[in-house]
Amino acid sequence: MNIEEHCKGIVDKYIEYDPVIVMIDLVLISKEAQRHIIFNTDFKAYWKLFIILMMLETYGIWRNDSLFNIVVNSLCNIQNNSTTNTTFIKLPQQLLLNNLESYNMDCMDWAREEKDGVNLFIWEKDFYIQFISTFMGVIVFILIIHSTMRLFSIYSQDTKVGIVKLLKSYSLANTSLLFTLPTLVWGTQETLPETRLLHYLLVFLYMFTVFYNVFTVLYESPRMFTTVILLFSHLVKFIMAFHLPPLIRTVTT
Repeated sequence: MNIEEHCKGIVDKYIEYDPVIVMIDLVLISKEAQRHIIFNTDFKAYWKLFIILMMLETYGIWRNDSLFNIVVNSLCNIQNNSTTNTTFIKLPQQLLLNNLESYNMDCMDWAREEKDGVNLFIWEKDFYIQFISTFMGVIVFILIIHSTMRLFSIYSQDTKVGIVKLLKSYSLANTSLLFTLPTLVWGTQETLPETRLLHYLLVFLYMFTVFYNVFTVLYESPRMFTTVILLFSHLVKFIMAFHLPPLIRTVTT
């Protein structure tokens, strides 16, 4: 048995360094496993994981197969061959965003043409635009989390978090995005939008819980404070993901 350096708890060396046990604990959202990965391991490939997961998130939105797309298509009342019976759910007229003048133009931009009828170069360009939007949303998400948590630490305790630990923690938490792969890979036109919505909602709730655990481990922040900041950060990221691609397309055309 050994004393863990960060939390001063007793840890079995065999369990600590067995990757299978650590991975199982990570899937089960164990704070001890998360703390071990963040503080005690020399995890140098976090930046590769960061980029891969960001490309996966970009691909889901670009392919029109994500929780974000279901929300946008439903709120903007976007019905076409790519959304009907897949990522569109009928909502009451009062909830639709295309009724609001400030959102109508962006809603129209998201109602793009079918891929089969558009030049391949245009859709490749659209992927890059979506990647830039996703990247900027992730950066703002991280900055909001880090700045507010640091502000709290000034009034509580001196919890210094470097950029390496921050990116490592984000990459670790965002690994939950891999659970969207079953629908992305095996989902078809026959997969009901309600089924997709349920799957993506469960993944989001799981991911939110992982982010909550990771950031409470990293910053040692109060539960309610962390929850509020995470909700706000996700909301800002969603709004940016909605408004940025139409803006970038306008600038680049």
